[in-house]
Amino acid sequence: MYMTFASGSVANQISKKPGVIMASGRETILLSEGEHNPFQSGKVFEIEESSGQLSSRGSILYANVPVDSNARKLLFHQLLKEKVHIGAGVNHSVNYRFGYDPDDEHAILFIQFEGSAQPFLDSPDYAVFQERLNEAIEHRGAGPIIKHYVVNESDNL
Repeated sequence: MYMTFASGSVANQISKKPGVIMASGRETILLSEGEHNPFQSGKVFEIEESSGQLSSRGSILYANVPVDSNARKLLFHQLLKEKVHIGAGVNHSVNYRFGYDPDDEHAILFIQFEGSAQPFLDSPDYAVFQERLNEAIEHRGAGPIIKHYVVNESDNL
């Protein structure tokens, strides 16, 4: 999976490439899956667990969790054991990609909701999700980076 951040006309230009999903949050995030990286810069992630197809509609919750490989695998196991803690109980469809950054082994999570992520963000399950992330990184003394992006068909030009 490939990810980059961009803004303005650069983001609009990149979003026109085939297979690129553009989502707006505090920044504009661009995602792509496949054999070839469509971005000139950005991050490449190795995906360990996935479900469903990311689409041009919905909301994406992105988390970068500074953990080692053992803590990452335990975190993924815990989250996938009860998928309600990644929002599966709030929306009809939850697509996700769980993987890692090969440069630093940090866990990365992309969770896409078919609609708004807000019901999940307001739920007790989101508190459990955050707790799982914090438990995974507790021994490292850093906190997870969690961002929320919205994907609309009009964004994906």
